[in-house]
Amino acid sequence: MIRPHDETSIAQGGLVSRIKRRQLLRIGFLSATLLIGAELTVLVVPFIKVLKIEGLGAKIPAGKKADILAKFQASKDEPILNTEGRFFLIHAPGAIAAAYRKCTHLGCTVPWNKTEDQFHCPCHGSLYDKHTAVVIGGPAPRGLDLFHVADVNGSIVVDTNPLNVLKRSNNQWDPAQVEVTDT
Repeated sequence: MIRPHDETSIAQGGLVSRIKRRQLLRIGFLSATLLIGAELTVLVVPFIKVLKIEGLGAKIPAGKKADILAKFQASKDEPILNTEGRFFLIHAPGAIAAAYRKCTHLGCTVPWNKTEDQFHCPCHGSLYDKHTAVVIGGPAPRGLDLFHVADVNGSIVVDTNPLNVLKRSNNQWDPAQVEVTDT
């Protein structure tokens, strides 16, 4: 025997009995649209937010010019590593320069080898000069790229934008590229 649904909310005029099928579809569609909109907003907001550039790509203060020259004198012109900006400060003939640590052969990170007194790329063995970062040996086609360096009120500031480097295709130290002298 089938019993009538007297005690259910449909019969008593509850919420479900008052919503028609068309209204239910509208509410479902609106809810789905709002959910999709919220998810897209969460995905897009991090791309709109401007991030402060730090490290590679920014202008990085490397220290006081006098302190840098004192370090060079105390260490027999050993390059000074700046890990944040990915460069070495080198004491080139008559200048202070910043050499990008990226090997010009295949892009490996080039470390300073203190025992060999030169830069030595671990990937394929390219050797670079201590003072000028030009190629001494190995497969690298040119010397290490140089970042632009500026003297701002006695402090050395290095522009580490990798799109704006000094490329030396002739593998020679060019005094015309000197931006900060050591005097």
